[in-house]
Amino acid sequence: MSRPNLALPTTRSSTPQQPTLDQQETDGAQQQASPGRSVAVRSAGVLTELTAADVSATLTVDQLPTPYDVAPEVASPLNAKERQDLEVCEQALHGFRKALIVAGKALEVINRGRLYREKYGTFADYVWEVWGFKRAHAYRLIEEWPVAVACLRFGDINEMQARELLPVWKSHGPEATVALYREVRDLAGQHGKARLSAADLAEAREVLPRRLATPEQVSDVLRLAAAEGRVPRIVPPRVEIPEQPSGERAPTAEDLAREDARAGAEGIAVLEAALAQQKQIYDRLAGVVPQALMYDPGRTELLLAELRQYANRTAYRARGRAHDADAE
Repeated sequence: MSRPNLALPTTRSSTPQQPTLDQQETDGAQQQASPGRSVAVRSAGVLTELTAADVSATLTVDQLPTPYDVAPEVASPLNAKERQDLEVCEQALHGFRKALIVAGKALEVINRGRLYREKYGTFADYVWEVWGFKRAHAYRLIEEWPVAVACLRFGDINEMQARELLPVWKSHGPEATVALYREVRDLAGQHGKARLSAADLAEAREVLPRRLATPEQVSDVLRLAAAEGRVPRIVPPRVEIPEQPSGERAPTAEDLAREDARAGAEGIAVLEAALAQQKQIYDRLAGVVPQALMYDPGRTELLLAELRQYANRTAYRARGRAHDADAE
């Protein structure tokens, strides 16, 4: 299978031109005033064309302000310098959030164009020797950057969030993935959750059916799951407070604590009784199975299968699972 021909953008024109004397003098003055600046500008232009990302806002460590301490008791508004420092630091953080898109697409260009071939035999050797991470991580970034680009118009998205959306992208396509991300952000925002996490997206992904009729179905599925309390990270379930009949005292925190203690004590008693019965069953089964198999193999197998079934259900409940095995 032949590799696609990848044409890389360039800052050079197709016809070489000699710079004029004025241009030479201007370029020389710029290089003297800021060594390496022209190289950085040309590199930024190529990177912008490759990734469609704005790298003009990328900051170096030297461009960030020197850290300084402000006493905890200072409550006054920010002064002009502090506001400027905040703006610069947030600009750097926005660039960090977009690193997934830039890195992923840049790696795809290098990999598919085999731009590593002059010095390295394989893409895996290149990313390990030059960037210090394994091929699997590089391929994850390559897979994730289109997901991030598609969702970016609805808010910043980091690598872990894109990773949780990647299975939706592969199973249901870009439109459904964007619909999921948008709907989760909307639901979370409506319920006072300002910050979206990768775990929120993973929870939403789990409630999707195997097949979707249309991408628009994502919204209906998530809103139904929210109404049924199946996405508690995104939409916390309501705590229903029973209405008190007129004239009756509302339960206090002490009353609730006593009820919890009583329920806990009853639970311990049930567990102790169940353990005693389990030990009796274990002792009674010693040497019984071979004799039963000789007498009536079919009936014995049926009984043993049912015993194993209830043993498994008991194990589920013993692990404290909310799902009731009897409902299966």
